[in-house]
Amino acid sequence: MNQTNNIQNKLSILFTEWCGLVPETIQELPQSGSNRKYFRLQEKNISAIGVFNSNYDENVAFINFTKQFLESRINVPEIYSEYLEENIYLIQDLGDTQLLSWLISNRTGDSFPQKAIEIYKKVIQELVRIQIVAGRNFDYSKCYQHIKFDEESIQFDLNYFRTNYVDALKLKYNESKLQSDFNIFSKYLLKADNNYFMFRDFQSRNIMMVNETPFFIDYQGGRKGALQYDIVSLLFQAKAQIPEDVKLILLEHYIKIASLFIPINRDEFIEFYFGYALIRVLQTLGAYGLRGLIENKSHFIESIPMAISNLVYLKDKVRILNQLDELKQIIDQIIHTEIKTNG
Repeated sequence: MNQTNNIQNKLSILFTEWCGLVPETIQELPQSGSNRKYFRLQEKNISAIGVFNSNYDENVAFINFTKQFLESRINVPEIYSEYLEENIYLIQDLGDTQLLSWLISNRTGDSFPQKAIEIYKKVIQELVRIQIVAGRNFDYSKCYQHIKFDEESIQFDLNYFRTNYVDALKLKYNESKLQSDFNIFSKYLLKADNNYFMFRDFQSRNIMMVNETPFFIDYQGGRKGALQYDIVSLLFQAKAQIPEDVKLILLEHYIKIASLFIPINRDEFIEFYFGYALIRVLQTLGAYGLRGLIENKSHFIESIPMAISNLVYLKDKVRILNQLDELKQIIDQIIHTEIKTNG
């Protein structure tokens, strides 16, 4: 029996134990960038998503975080049943409509319709509740990998970018000077208030639309961190291609909503916002480099020019870059290097 059939059999048993019925159909769903396997199990009007993930600690984090979010009335999938000894669990079926697919189907050309702005505002209001309300008394003891987005985490992202993107393109740089820039940049970012829940990958593929209400998934990498990281993850997602004027409207909305819960110095928040936008874009390019340039997966290669357009926008917005000459010249190389792909 191959692994997939074995997983399906175990999920079928879990489904039956949960609802008392044997699933009529088990459909494997497309994989994303992770190694997790997802299945839709259905019997008549009952449906659930079965998940297999060989990483036990990541499963524990997801289950624990989900229970905490549900207690704070955050829109996340309910946990129906779990058998973590076999690395499987059942969660609520939220359908197939990601915010990204909803956005693509509701826009024409480069336009960003008013309806999309209203949906994004709704998402932002929920993000604030996740970060500040749920994050207020959050138990981080079950975090996977890191409890906090600290200097080690930032250095990891920067070196991920260097290894998988800069080195993959064979760009020129001085290693010791670049490491010095990374150290300065890391310390700068950590000056921002970083005592809130950080979703870590808050982008439109991880937001499911259920009757135009946003639900959130894939937060098992969450940790304590700065507010800015998640809002830039949402607004600077390459594939979403949010126009700059709309980004600013949504940023102001975020600050307005967050200010209802905590005091915010607007100018200081925006300065760090651009800094966190830069590290997020660099981390994203690292991911595109690994999955696209190195593993040659076309979906990721296609996203590279959109991420580079974010770099063009950020280059003159990130004040700290004026102190990071080696990183700045690498960014200049990236902007002016034509990405050649096969097909």
